Amino acid sequence: MSKTSRYLYPHEAQMLGFDIKKNEVGRKNARYQVKESDWEKVKDSRNSEEKTETVVNDYNEKKPFVLSAWGDNGRMMDIDKYCEYYNLPRNTISSYKLVTHTGVPYYNIAYGKVSTENEIDIDSIKSILNSELNKVYYYEPKSFTQPQETVLKWADLHFGAHIRNLLLTKDYDSTILRDSLLQSVFQVNSLGYKKVHIHLMGDLIESFSGLNHINSWMSLDKDEVGAMAIKLCTKLLHEVFSKVKNLGSIKIVSGNHDRLSKNNDEDVKGGAAELISWGLELMGYDIEFHPYIITHKVEGINHINLHGDKGISKKSTEDILWKYGEKGVFNFIFEAHLHSIIQKLSVSQRTKFRTVKDDALDHRRMHCPSFFTGNYYSETLGYNSNAGYVLVSDNGKGLPNVFQMAI
Repeated sequence: MSKTSRYLYPHEAQMLGFDIKKNEVGRKNARYQVKESDWEKVKDSRNSEEKTETVVNDYNEKKPFVLSAWGDNGRMMDIDKYCEYYNLPRNTISSYKLVTHTGVPYYNIAYGKVSTENEIDIDSIKSILNSELNKVYYYEPKSFTQPQETVLKWADLHFGAHIRNLLLTKDYDSTILRDSLLQSVFQVNSLGYKKVHIHLMGDLIESFSGLNHINSWMSLDKDEVGAMAIKLCTKLLHEVFSKVKNLGSIKIVSGNHDRLSKNNDEDVKGGAAELISWGLELMGYDIEFHPYIITHKVEGINHINLHGDKGISKKSTEDILWKYGEKGVFNFIFEAHLHSIIQKLSVSQRTKFRTVKDDALDHRRMHCPSFFTGNYYSETLGYNSNAGYVLVSDNGKGLPNVFQMAI
């Protein structure tokens, strides 16, 4: 098989089994002779790499603070020296990983006993859901005052997150999430639509394994991880769905937090969101799930839902519409993932930011606000916003009425 010369980051070279080379002068990576099949793996890994959003270099901005693994002697510290240097409790660390591709090397550390991918048993989780989630929902149309249907869009629920006492970011937990979801339901019920469809835009849970991100254990409710996150999130959504008047269909795409494994290259289909969808279907709801994209035509509007973290979101609007759009109707692409309708750009770029990414006579593309607005890590990067949701309906002429509601 032919080989080609490619630049690889240290973690990519390690993934392919190479001995790590010293980075070339002026670069953060080194050149390797790579098989074409291995290069495809690298490209797939880069496309699915989990990140909030690539930030364009702005050398006037401060870089986020991390605990550097470089020692005072210029050598890389091992985990024991790292913990001693920063006064971290080494004896309570359950797992760690040296991250070297970010410019400043650091250890991704998890404390305590948490679920790992080796403990995942999909059949066992399904057995739990099957025994506890009986069919309890039956469609009963209620009186309505408006002749049209509408779509209620919920993004980034992050069930299981536990955020407290940050400077700007609001507190967050499953109780706050429940109250926010119910607020959106009461709002849409008061408008009296003929039918209400619900689109969940991914990141239903914060973490299944507890190992998604560096120090993710600090932002988790210990009783809402693993199989309990699946079960309790399913029950919460049932409680909220059951209060929606004239509920229609429910469409769910997965997000990067919905994976069952700790590494994003091991579960690329969002198994947690799929299990939650399966549980809700057991309860009697009209559910459609897809790992990365769902289209749903509601009256004259064709909704195209993406979470926003996967490679498809990097494609142009025209490319997405060509493959997934519908001719003759208004196509509306919705994305989430950013925990804000404002993308995470540099200061100079924010001044030029447009809430709507693309807009034309027959299509539009935009980001949805999130219920979860951040944690300690996002606040240290300077990102914060208000929670909210989106309501979309046909104005009677095949064009969208869009309401962005703050919570």
